Amino acid sequence: MAQTFSNNSLSKNYNSKFQFFRRQAEMQQVKFKSNNYENCNNPFSLNELTDAISKSHDTAVGPDDVHYQMFKHLPDDALLTLLNILNNIWASGKFRTSWCTYTVIPVPKPGKDTSDPSNYRQFALTSCNCKVMERMINSRLVWYERNKLISYALRLPQTTQHYRHLVRLESFVREAFAQRQHAV
Repeated sequence: MAQTFSNNSLSKNYNSKFQFFRRQAEMQQVKFKSNNYENCNNPFSLNELTDAISKSHDTAVGPDDVHYQMFKHLPDDALLTLLNILNNIWASGKFRTSWCTYTVIPVPKPGKDTSDPSNYRQFALTSCNCKVMERMINSRLVWYERNKLISYALRLPQTTQHYRHLVRLESFVREAFAQRQHAV
């Protein structure tokens, strides 16, 4: 089953030009620093953190075994410590690699042959720490969008069809970029 899931995201599924471009791009250091002092780049507030925690549901934990219930019962001093950690990540742009680790849970598709690994959906359980920070960032983006400070084009897709189109667009742009062409 793990082999089937792994094969779905192998680089061999891309053409050689794209693979070359991808290797080159991944070797470049990403610069997260910005001279942009817009309000959306400010450190997070305690209200943003508590709001993100309150909106979280008691879902399964990721590999770090941190539960949302732990966050919901933190004393004020611990919340401030967590806020400082998240703001340091936000300011430095150095994302914790442990948050990129997830546990994959295979769930069989209804009415399909369970002996075939391709008949399973993958659910990834990620760090609740990461999801709290994602929720804080998303709340800011939604607020800026609602107040017409960022483009409607940055809205999250609403259906799987939107995702499919976004993936096709991204592939089209990457292919053009890899071939040093323009995508219109």
